[in-house]
Parts: sequence; C-alpha cells; structure tokens
Amino acid sequence: MGGGNTALEDALYLSDIAETVYLIHRRDEFRGDEASAELLKKRENVVFVLNSRVTKLTAEKRLKSIEVTDKDGKTAEYEVNGLFVAVGRIPENRAFENVLELDGSGYAVSGEDCRTKTPGVFVAGDNRAKELRQLVTAAADGASAATEAVKYLNSLK
Repeated sequence: MGGGNTALEDALYLSDIAETVYLIHRRDEFRGDEASAELLKKRENVVFVLNSRVTKLTAEKRLKSIEVTDKDGKTAEYEVNGLFVAVGRIPENRAFENVLELDGSGYAVSGEDCRTKTPGVFVAGDNRAKELRQLVTAAADGASAATEAVKYLNSLK
C-alpha cells in the first residue's frame, strides 16, 4: 500500500516471490520513480488498485482479507496473506544537522556499526541512512549502537 519509491520497490521485490501483489494507492498516479512503475506494469502478477484506500482488515489468527474502497465509495475485498504499508518516511533529523552528517534525504550517515563521524554519537533505526528499513533491522541497529556506545565509554576511562 503506497505510491512512492518505497512502495514501488517493495512491490517489485514481492512480485518475485508472491503469487499475486496488489499495489494499492490512493491516487491514480505514483509519486515514485516512473521507471519502477513501468517495471511493475510488465509484471503479470501485479494488480494495480488505484484511487483506493484500505478500509477494513479481516483476520482470524492471521490476516485473511482486506477491504478496499475506491474514490466513488465502491468496495472490493481481496484475500491476502499480508499487508505491507509503505506510505512514506520522513526522517526528523534536522534538529541534529549541526552535530550529525545527514544525507540528501535527511537520514543520519553512519557505518554499519552505527557510529557517526561525531565521536560519542550513534544512530539506530529508520533515521539512519541504510537500504533496508524493517523492525528487525532497527532492532539490530539498536544492539550495534549500544555495543559501540559501551566500547566508546570504556575507551574514555
């Protein structure tokens, strides 16, 4: 669900492993790269559900279906095994721009060890510049940042 680069990239990835991918977007055009949208249009297992939004989830121990409502109020139900919400990310790092190096999109620049160029400052999670943004990678960042912070503090003794 979404129409930006993240949603298009997620749909491309999922189309390689899923039987059917429904790409649901509230507008009739995508905000993401046109090239990615064109690649998706060539995928036979990608179904575009435009001018629509998810209005209901049905679950019994797991997600079974979603209800989608279009701009005219007409609803449709899709049987699904999962729902990936990719409706945008805007890092809120500007308050730290005098301390951290930020990339062009506002994400904090660091190594995989979560260390920044500023000694004693570590970043973790979705505010960090990285390719994959998932709960598991954010948790791993937290563990890495904490470990590196302890090393840093021990080096000050």
